[in-house]
Amino acid sequence: MHLRRYGPTFLLITTLVMLVLVKPKVANAQHQFCDLALVLAMDASSSVDDREYKLQMSGVASALLDPEVQEAITSLGGIYLAAFEWNGRFNQKVIFDWTFLQAGPDMFLAAQSLVEHERNASNFPTAIGHALGYASGMLRKLPARCARQVIDVSGDGSNNDGYGPQIAYTHFPLENVTVNGLVIKDLYNNPESFYRDPERYYRENVIKGGGAFLVLAEGFNDFARAMKQKLLKEIVPGPIGRLD
Repeated sequence: MHLRRYGPTFLLITTLVMLVLVKPKVANAQHQFCDLALVLAMDASSSVDDREYKLQMSGVASALLDPEVQEAITSLGGIYLAAFEWNGRFNQKVIFDWTFLQAGPDMFLAAQSLVEHERNASNFPTAIGHALGYASGMLRKLPARCARQVIDVSGDGSNNDGYGPQIAYTHFPLENVTVNGLVIKDLYNNPESFYRDPERYYRENVIKGGGAFLVLAEGFNDFARAMKQKLLKEIVPGPIGRLD
C-alpha cells in the first residue's frame, strides 16, 4: 500500500488511528551500549504554521511505524532516540527524552509522543545554532555509550536568530557528532519564509561529520517520505555517504 498517493491528511488520520488502537505499555530498560544515538531536532519556528508543524510530527511518527524503519532498528539490536522542537534562541522543548527503541511497541510509544505533543511556541525566529547547542546538551545526558552519535536537524529556513551553526561547532563538544539535515523546500518560492536559500545554507553550514548528508522534502506534504529516507540512511548507513 502506497500511503503517499493518499496525501498528508490521510497519512495523519491513519497514524492517529493506529496509535489509538494500539497503546502498548512497555518498561523501557537502560542499555549500557548501543550502535546509534539519534537526536531529532524539529523546526517549530514562526515560518512553520500549525498545519505544517503537525505534518512534521505525524511524518516522523509515520516513519517510526514503517516496517522498513522498524526492521532497520531491530537489525542493530535497538537504538537510543530523543526528540525536541526548536525555534528562537531560548525556546527549545523536549518531545521525548532518551528512549531505547528495540521492538515495535517501543516505536509505537515514541510515535504516540510525537502526535500528542503540544507545540511550545510559534512566534520565534530560526535559531539553528542554539538548537545544535541544545542537542549537544542532550547528548551529554545520553545514558549509554553509543558507537555513533547523530543530530538530525529538520527545517525550512536559514539561521536568523542568535549564533549560527559554526559558532555552535566551535563552542560545544560536537567534534565526534555527525549532523545531518532535512530541508523542507518552499514550493511557492516565498523568499520571506525561506530566508534566501536554505538548501545551500544547510550544505555549507549545518551538516558536518563523516558521511553527513542532506535530504530534501518537496514541501511539508512530502516530509514523511523524506524522514523515512533519512532515518533508514542514519540507522544503517550505506556506502554512498553524502546525498547530493
